[in-house]
Amino acid sequence: MKFLYVSSVSKSRQYSGILKKVAGQTKGVSELGWDAFYTCMEGDSVTLCKGDDTLQRETFPGGLRWRDRQKTVADKICGFVENGKYDAVYIKGFLASPYACKIAACAKKSNQKCRVIFEIATYPYWGEYKRFLRVDCKKKDRRAFAGHMLEICQHIMSVPHMKRAVDALAVFGQPAEKLWGIPVITIDNGVDVQKILLRRKADLPVDAAVQILGVAGTSVAHGYSRVIEGLALYKKSVNAKHDVKFDIVGANETIEQLKSLVKELDLQENVLFLGYKTSDELSQLYNMCDVAVSSLGVYKLGLTYLCPLKSREYCAAGMPFLYAYEDTLPPDAPFAMKIPNNSSPVNIGDVVKFAENCRRNPEISVKERQYAESHYDWKIIMKRVLDFAGADDKE
Repeated sequence: MKFLYVSSVSKSRQYSGILKKVAGQTKGVSELGWDAFYTCMEGDSVTLCKGDDTLQRETFPGGLRWRDRQKTVADKICGFVENGKYDAVYIKGFLASPYACKIAACAKKSNQKCRVIFEIATYPYWGEYKRFLRVDCKKKDRRAFAGHMLEICQHIMSVPHMKRAVDALAVFGQPAEKLWGIPVITIDNGVDVQKILLRRKADLPVDAAVQILGVAGTSVAHGYSRVIEGLALYKKSVNAKHDVKFDIVGANETIEQLKSLVKELDLQENVLFLGYKTSDELSQLYNMCDVAVSSLGVYKLGLTYLCPLKSREYCAAGMPFLYAYEDTLPPDAPFAMKIPNNSSPVNIGDVVKFAENCRRNPEISVKERQYAESHYDWKIIMKRVLDFAGADDKE
């Protein structure tokens, strides 16, 4: 049985976290006994990969307009699909598009028994697109606005065609049963749990400085400004009994704004910007910190439900964390602290109490890891997807 994960995620460092997810999902399928492959982008080429190995690279001319580039990439992927005759094809997307329709139809033509699954990265998705358009208008970026409007138009035109070749939709976020006339399975983000080291937290006194960690990706949904604003209020509070530090990893488009906010609030001694870190360096930071931060700005996207990849990585590492959205987590999980899904500053006093409680209970990290193993491993999640779509596996 052969499986292909179709993605146009770039190999550039900025998108390394997303590509890690693609590779993790594919590896999860391979652990079910499938011969599993995935595609990604590398400059002006589409690559077919298996594990860490590049099996085939199809290049195309540089400098193509967006629409021509999308069409060319779809054509190259169709070439992989035709040659592979896959039993299941999993397409990563956002809105419906003519390119996804073309790849799905190609998969069915190559193998009539092929089951095609289309993954919607965020659902509902209109909140995200409304934000895109607001930003375009604010920046007076006519080209970006036109591009986003084109994607919306393509979506409207493509939806009726999706159900002809797509057997199931996989969505992250708000639960749904049917969309675009296609059955829907709501799934969690997952991780390759065994690749993430369980943290070894130093045995610190209860009154030691509290270390908060944020690992930024590429989305404004992180909402780290809420932590910074909360720190400013905490420092002024007469009840502040701890020194609190906030370390931020990453270098996305929101970092410069956060640096300006830190300077404005005179928090240079409390907030450090560490830039990009490797997996090994992140593991060391997990050992040094008390609490990590998952997405706190989901309200900006008009969303209520979310299952961020980063929170699943924290969970696998046994790293207690904050979050601000509806999740599949049990409400009484001792390793996670839920805060309101709005723009209010984080109550750092409550975070300190959460950190102190975690310090008193060293088994929390082990329990958190066990929860990740039973709920967030990609092998478990992808088996649910394949079974839902009617794909036969070897188990």
